[in-house]
Amino acid sequence: MYRYFLSLSFFAWALSAYATPPASLNGWNLVFSDEFEGSSLDKSKWNPTYNWGHTHNHRAYCVEENVSVENGLLRIKGEARRHPEAPATCKSGSDVYSLDYTSGAIDTRGKFEVKYGYIEGRFKMPPHSGTWPAFWTLQDGWPPEIDIFEVPHERTDHHYYLHYTNTDWYASHGSAWDHEASFGGVHKGPDKSADFHNYGVEWNANYLKFYFDDQLVASYNRPSEISQLGANYIIVNLAIGGWAESGSRPINVTANNPAYLECDWVRVWKRNDTPLITSSTVRFYSMDLKQCLLADGHSLRLGDCSDPAATASVEDLGGSCRINFGDQVFEVPNESKAAGDPVGLWGWNGKPHQQINLYPQKDYSSLVVTMQFAHSGHYAQTRGDGVVQDVLPSSGLSAYWQILQGDEQPTDMEEVTIGRPAVAYADGVLTIPLRSSAYGSRREVRLYDASGLLLSHFSLCGEETQVPYTLSKGVYLLNVEDGSSYAERFLVK
Repeated sequence: MYRYFLSLSFFAWALSAYATPPASLNGWNLVFSDEFEGSSLDKSKWNPTYNWGHTHNHRAYCVEENVSVENGLLRIKGEARRHPEAPATCKSGSDVYSLDYTSGAIDTRGKFEVKYGYIEGRFKMPPHSGTWPAFWTLQDGWPPEIDIFEVPHERTDHHYYLHYTNTDWYASHGSAWDHEASFGGVHKGPDKSADFHNYGVEWNANYLKFYFDDQLVASYNRPSEISQLGANYIIVNLAIGGWAESGSRPINVTANNPAYLECDWVRVWKRNDTPLITSSTVRFYSMDLKQCLLADGHSLRLGDCSDPAATASVEDLGGSCRINFGDQVFEVPNESKAAGDPVGLWGWNGKPHQQINLYPQKDYSSLVVTMQFAHSGHYAQTRGDGVVQDVLPSSGLSAYWQILQGDEQPTDMEEVTIGRPAVAYADGVLTIPLRSSAYGSRREVRLYDASGLLLSHFSLCGEETQVPYTLSKGVYLLNVEDGSSYAERFLVK
């Protein structure tokens, strides 16, 4: 086993498989990215400080020279130094701040703005108390504002919010800063100054969904408030003082101890306009049992695809969907998150246990999907003659469903490529499933961490699928070459 950095050519290819937003009913297109290669900020994409000037609601005067690009990273430096061009104070609302520090900020106003999509960045926070790193979006006028992360206090906590104008006021008067309201929360997890992590928001007309390291943190169905958002630009900044400063959290940025906010990349995707499901009626055909899902009161069972009880419809919620059988929807009763619990049918209430992510399986000539529940992360799969939620199996077809649109008939297994199950890791063993074309061949396997660093390169022969390997928590990329190449991203919890 050995370690070295990826070549740029391979890394660019691998990124197409690795850098994907949360899957949904529709595909996604990458519309903006900065990998921060080179030796200076790309000013075709970014303004080198706040587009409105050098100050905001904190004690640092932000300047271009405190923004640098080196070794594949954006670095924003916060230092205990009064900039020679800084005024003595600045004012934000009724608050007055002494400008005793110098820092940096960048934004995309006038260069890139987006309405709806998935925005994600990979960041490492400074450990210093009294600093306030942020990754957020704005449009002209405030509110609204989307905070993808703010880390003003403990480094284990990041805040995610939408700030908007109180809807009653907005309906009559429009946007107003003195009628601001918000929703969101705080994610508590690892020390976010100890390593890089991914932070993202998925945004459409109905939902804001916040992600941390590719896992859904919170989902808000708030179309009235979200309607205040137009095309937004992106901001990355390192504030000092302001909300971050208090008696118990003094600023510990000193002349000999500057703070750095580091960013590996920022990327934005937009969903494709062409839906995968175009028919008003569908049926869900089990690739395992070769029968269709049938509604049976509040239960589901497998049976003849010609039975009227197999008729369903799929309603796109924007990033997830609801599956309707008549006036009832596909759900996990009692909002259970337990693996092995049965799936059923009840009336729509809009909660995450009724929201389904459909993941198309590319190895099939027809539309074959896995169905993941938004609240539990488990997948709908056959168990006996019913359906349960459970972890995605490392082999077998129990979680694979062909979506039959309209009068479409099931595809015989001989007419499709055998599906590729997901990479799995458990108890110190990495399982790398075979594809049908890989039987009896030699496969070259490369394992990378989330930063693109090669952890291991090894070969598998014949039907060998398991490799003893110790992995810590995090996101990994596996590249397999077996005559053709594919790459899969997986999470170790």
